[in-house]
Amino acid sequence: MNEVLVRHDLDHMRLCADLALLPLDDEVIAFSERSQCLVGLNSSAAFLVQQLQNGMAASELANHVAAAGSVTIEEVSGWIASMLQTLATSGMIQGGPATAVRTVLDENEHNRSMRAAQMPRFVPFEPVAEKHYRLLNLCARIRFARLDQVPRVDSVIGHLETRDECSPSLTIDIDGKEVTGAIRSYVYAEGKAFNYVTGLHRLAPVVKGLIWESAVNAHDFRFYFHAGVVGDDRSCILLPAAAGSGKSSLTAALTHRGFNYFSDEVALVENGTFQVPPVPLAFCIKNTGWSLISRYFPQLLQVQAHERMDAKIVRYLDPHRAGVAVAQISASVSHIVFPRYDGAASTELTPMPRAEALRRMMAECLALRERLTRENVEDLIDWISNIDCYKLVFSSLDEACDRIDHVVAGH
Repeated sequence: MNEVLVRHDLDHMRLCADLALLPLDDEVIAFSERSQCLVGLNSSAAFLVQQLQNGMAASELANHVAAAGSVTIEEVSGWIASMLQTLATSGMIQGGPATAVRTVLDENEHNRSMRAAQMPRFVPFEPVAEKHYRLLNLCARIRFARLDQVPRVDSVIGHLETRDECSPSLTIDIDGKEVTGAIRSYVYAEGKAFNYVTGLHRLAPVVKGLIWESAVNAHDFRFYFHAGVVGDDRSCILLPAAAGSGKSSLTAALTHRGFNYFSDEVALVENGTFQVPPVPLAFCIKNTGWSLISRYFPQLLQVQAHERMDAKIVRYLDPHRAGVAVAQISASVSHIVFPRYDGAASTELTPMPRAEALRRMMAECLALRERLTRENVEDLIDWISNIDCYKLVFSSLDEACDRIDHVVAGH
């Protein structure tokens, strides 16, 4: 890459006017409120950004850096191009669209709204059973039209049932009728169409999803992360990761090891305290993991299988049946571990720079209660600056638990 090419390709790129550089350990977090993105930069990249913010053109900056050191202009130009591309991908270059923010959790919103539109209008019915379930601050009343719906739903959320008197904050009605030899269940929330399924083996995941989303959205959270959460009586560990990473299996194995169970997929960081409350939904294990997890919890193979809306076949194991300790109160985060299963790799737990950890955390953030601002990003940086962050590559659950046990004991 020569100087002319740098000038032609990069000199026209301008950083967003609101781009802020915020220190975190030895690195810098670049943040733009307009883009709602965070990018971790090392000290060299941060220097380049600062010079561009001061008005220096990219080609001039390449010449300046090359003249002051032992690198060629082609190398410097490559660094600048790479850095600007990273910022552009995150919406931090002028001219890109502003980013919308999800302030509530709504899984599969588009597909579900289409299905809800196909449902009949809700008509009140005389329920054959009525039960109450509690999750976080939500008390959900479910009214069933058919008795055969009850055990299917309770096989997934039965451990959340409460017999205490509580005024329901959500009423779910599950109507049902036979359609070509199968039971079609229509699920309504406060009299509004939510979703429908054909076959009782598909019902419980829909009901669980409705209660989960409603409880989360009613809670005073600041960040919703897709993560497993385990802990002890003092603190908790977040295990953020995308689907297929082994996160749920690792969460289950750690609770078998003796850690308290918070959740295998929900990490809510609360406003003000930055603590994480327990959201003890049942472990959700896909059929590809049944043989592995049954080594720790053989009772998994005795519970019913269900089909989710994504066509995955799963079993749900409630924490009480699994015999694990369930956390009762919110806890501060002591460690963040990013797991990734690789059957061909040796198991390694290695420290991670907090700037990289923060970027990866935000990649697993499914909802924010409010838009990111410089003030609340600084709060987020203050929070993570006191947390030990690691990446975990593992091929053995037992070895992965050993590694995590070791760092937690050291902490």
